Amino acid sequence: MANLVVLSLPAYGHVNPLLPIVAELVQRGHVVRVFGGREFEASIRQAGGRFVPYGPGLSQADLMRNLTDGDLVRWLALILGATGPLLGGVLDELQRDRPDLLVFDGTAVWGEMAATKLRLPSVSISTAFIFEVFAGLEGGGEFARYMATLVKLFPQFVAAWLRMARYGTYNLPWRMPLMPRQGQVTLVLTSRAIHPATSRFDNPRFAFIGSSIDPSTRAETFDFSRLDRRPLVYVSLGTLHIGNHGFFDTAMQALRDLPVQVLLSVGRGTDLGHFADAPANFIVANAFPQLAVLERASLFVTHAGLNSMHEGLWFGVPMVAVPQQFEQLRNARSIERAGAGVVLDGQCFGRPVAADALRAAIEAVSARSSYRETAAALGRSLHEAGGYREAANRIEAMLPATGRASRALAVNDVA
Repeated sequence: MANLVVLSLPAYGHVNPLLPIVAELVQRGHVVRVFGGREFEASIRQAGGRFVPYGPGLSQADLMRNLTDGDLVRWLALILGATGPLLGGVLDELQRDRPDLLVFDGTAVWGEMAATKLRLPSVSISTAFIFEVFAGLEGGGEFARYMATLVKLFPQFVAAWLRMARYGTYNLPWRMPLMPRQGQVTLVLTSRAIHPATSRFDNPRFAFIGSSIDPSTRAETFDFSRLDRRPLVYVSLGTLHIGNHGFFDTAMQALRDLPVQVLLSVGRGTDLGHFADAPANFIVANAFPQLAVLERASLFVTHAGLNSMHEGLWFGVPMVAVPQQFEQLRNARSIERAGAGVVLDGQCFGRPVAADALRAAIEAVSARSSYRETAAALGRSLHEAGGYREAANRIEAMLPATGRASRALAVNDVA
């Protein structure tokens, strides 16, 4: 039995893929402490993890506020600003009860720094594509926007860097790629068939292990007897981009008289009163059990967050992607290039999607079986790469000899 610590990022798209890995490690006999935000305590405990709350510094609400305009430089400033305060509390806990191995989310800069400072074996888990600074930028508009934000927020970056430097300049996050921050092994939760071409394919420190998906780790419910026999279209902008009434109104206009049934997920905390006059073929809720819905869906209208995109592909569902920011646009382009969906990119550039364009995209994807066939093929690549079980295998392979020996003894005792 090994003593493991997992440092999460307090956002649903990052915590949900971690939960199956935690549950698998616990099932294999390991003790797993998981640092997270209070809003994720119940789901972490349900997975078998021992919940440890982060101190003040970063929350799901903070991430939502900073991603509203889709500016990743602003988001990076938030992450770096939170690193110093979070790192202090993490180091105190790890020094009191030193783990055999540290697992951290690829955006958790404090995880990389803690592993370096304490000389702990480490595994990073990336829930996003590898981002190599300016590689893959969507033209001059994205570059100009990021540079303008960088200039504006430069004092915040300097202040964050100085706070991090208090814990030793030698373990500051210098190494590229910018994201994910690396462990001794970095597990990328996608397949090579989906990830854009990268030199990291040949780097033994990176492993592309498919999606970490296990429906038993999700708590949401829905009365599926409310569905009829019409094709099911699922519309969601994920958990961070809430309150986008303009897009949701456009979706209702585009789909109101199509021969489909629509589940519209408008986000936790959104006032459902705004949707009191939704079309008759719509069911509107703050959240649905996304995996169970996608298992039944014919089409997914999505923001193309990587977690949502993978969950759609997992069930072979073709997509119409309406990305809200440039990271999501890169995700969506990979699906469009493969032929599993189409992209409406206007909202990334400040141009709201029009109802007729959304309707035309939905009709085009629905009419061609090749979109569903390609989505199914990409989904198989996610299944075949190993997922959360392969993640657990890789984590166990990184354990010091004492941790592996302790697990072997525990297994023998049970036998």
